[in-house]
Amino acid sequence: MDTLGIQRLAEYALGLTPDQTDALIDNGEDYDTPLKERFGIDLETFGKVANALISLTPMIEEPDSHRLIHAFVTFQNGCGTIITKQPISPMQALDEEVS
Repeated sequence: MDTLGIQRLAEYALGLTPDQTDALIDNGEDYDTPLKERFGIDLETFGKVANALISLTPMIEEPDSHRLIHAFVTFQNGCGTIITKQPISPMQALDEEVS
């Protein structure tokens, strides 16, 4: 996952509203302070945990490209929205289908 994806996931994990996220960025703050207050870790560590966990999310087909991906998603009003994703290689997809 890229840094932007990790930051988006952190926003959801922290329960930040779009206004709170904008305020965080506009005030020149980073994600480390709220992550340390809530989870006791900084953004780099949060990213390592997220990268380790994303392969445990279900394999889904990306709506636009039809590629297989692992993704953290959020659901609202019966619709899923991808927060951040990681592509699955064709060989990895075959391995997961067999398992």
